[in-house]
Amino acid sequence: MNVEDQDMRRYPSESVAMQADRWLARLRSPDCGIADRRCFQEWLAQAPMHWQAYNHAEHLWSAAAAQAQDPEMAAMADAILSRARQRRHAAPRRARLLGWAAAVVVLVGTVAGAMRSGWLSPTPAAVMYSTAIGEIRSFTLSDGSVITLNTDTMLQVSMGTHARTITLQRGEAQFKVAPDPQKPFTVGTPQAAVTAVGTVFQVRNIDAATQVSLLEGRVRVVPAGTERNVAVRQDLVPGDKLLAKAGTPWLRTRTDTEAANGWLSGRLVFDSIPLSQAVSEFNRYSQRKLRIDDPAVGEIRIEGVFNAGDTDSILLALRYAYALRVDDRGTEVVLSRK
Repeated sequence: MNVEDQDMRRYPSESVAMQADRWLARLRSPDCGIADRRCFQEWLAQAPMHWQAYNHAEHLWSAAAAQAQDPEMAAMADAILSRARQRRHAAPRRARLLGWAAAVVVLVGTVAGAMRSGWLSPTPAAVMYSTAIGEIRSFTLSDGSVITLNTDTMLQVSMGTHARTITLQRGEAQFKVAPDPQKPFTVGTPQAAVTAVGTVFQVRNIDAATQVSLLEGRVRVVPAGTERNVAVRQDLVPGDKLLAKAGTPWLRTRTDTEAANGWLSGRLVFDSIPLSQAVSEFNRYSQRKLRIDDPAVGEIRIEGVFNAGDTDSILLALRYAYALRVDDRGTEVVLSRK
């Protein structure tokens, strides 16, 4: 493989770069909604090079936005463009360099105009937060809101001038929202958009389903892409739990507050749930996976408090408290009846 081929593999193509530029403009548009952000996340997930192209576009935009606020940039732009016209007949390479310089000035001028018109504002770039399997971490945002990420979770935070937008790509997180009526705080998933002003709530995006648990305050939940449709929204009160899944009616029940808060301290609290459901939760916190080889075993009801990620203790409890056979195969443990 020659150097040119290596560069093609290392850097985004012109087509991908143009797509990234279009997404950057769309996400900064005032009418950008949850549906747009969902399509953007799908585009990012298609190839690692899409991430690189978008990050590069954001970097250039931020640099241009900073320069656009400099009063001296106008005079500099005029000078560079004037020299470019005067040296129109320069050597090809020289001409390309001047063309590039002029393009940068045009970009800066465009950004400055857009900012002055109010169509765009110099908002900070979106920030990604994530946790590994078994990891729980908290982050404090610039407005004072606190986000706690559960195991194997990824989300994107965009703190705009008029809104605070979170995209939960996978996993589960708790949001302790700093009150600001002028900047709604919205968490989006492929199934729903959850909006709050000042409150504490949890959102879970796993297995193509969204679960919202409200602990304090109030939140409004609408199907993704229907933010302006008041008729389909649901206003939750403390203790409410809402399950949203595509193709099925939304299910609204009451939440177990102790169970909802358990993972924040590394505990899994189960109150008579099927073993199959408990195993799914256990597996979220460990690389060492549990598997049930008999559907009847999966129906056994489980209750108790378990340490998340402590597979050995969990297996000990299953073996002696529920009389199950445990076949430890290293990275996989098979559960069956004795």
